[in-house]
Amino acid sequence: MSPDVINIAKLSDGGSSEHQIQHRIDVLKKWNLLPGSKILEIGCGQGDFTLVAAYMVGDQGHVTAIDPAPLDYGAPMTLGQAQDKLKQGQIGDRMTFYQSNLQEFLDSSASEQVYDYAIFVHSVWYLPSADALQPMLAALHGRTKHLLIAEYSLDICGDIAALPHLLAAISQAEFNSRSNALDQDDNIQSIISPQIICALAQKAGWELQKEEVVESAEGQEDARWEVHRVLSEAYSLRSESTGDAARQGFANALIDAVAQSARVLGPSPKLRTLPTWLGKWV
Repeated sequence: MSPDVINIAKLSDGGSSEHQIQHRIDVLKKWNLLPGSKILEIGCGQGDFTLVAAYMVGDQGHVTAIDPAPLDYGAPMTLGQAQDKLKQGQIGDRMTFYQSNLQEFLDSSASEQVYDYAIFVHSVWYLPSADALQPMLAALHGRTKHLLIAEYSLDICGDIAALPHLLAAISQAEFNSRSNALDQDDNIQSIISPQIICALAQKAGWELQKEEVVESAEGQEDARWEVHRVLSEAYSLRSESTGDAARQGFANALIDAVAQSARVLGPSPKLRTLPTWLGKWV
């Protein structure tokens, strides 16, 4: 399956690299989605997971993908540009994109009565806090047969090359937790751990069926993106402009820790993206 869907991704030119697509393939292989399934994807972004899921469910399946972000958000392609490219591609008829938050979509006439799977793939950390996730999980109960969540693990699994990514994620979450400091351009607005996700899902009425960890694909770019962002001059200047002195000292220490952990790897560090934790509920 992997070479075919990667080739489709290249032809679609939706802005996703081969490494990003391979990671989505690795996640979906673990979940064993059934052909013909109807999927609701929450927080689809540019649609790299949407494409892989649409390939897996076959011509009798469909992926409905929602994201509330502005269509002009994102780089090197915006969300709108990438999604349009995918829709024009070889399996574009298996995907539908909506600019919407979850509750508005579920209340709309566009929503199916019941989906086979509701899926979050690396979209939970985009939320401002765990308080934002709880009502989403509750709203999905009874509207989908299975709940699937993939988000980064907080365990580097003994791989020191993944430590800079973890520290960069914590730095962004710390910054965006400050009063009036939220920056929507950050990929990480908060860190919601697997343990917290499981607790929220249980509270919403979901029963955990399975959880496991998937190693990041070789060459996956997320670590590089997040580390370079935190070590940029613009990030330091922005960080210095908000927060009290005590909290600013902690923020500066996190930035220094990211820099030091990256230096330990050598002059041209081969950063490794964190492993991904997977949860499945019924």
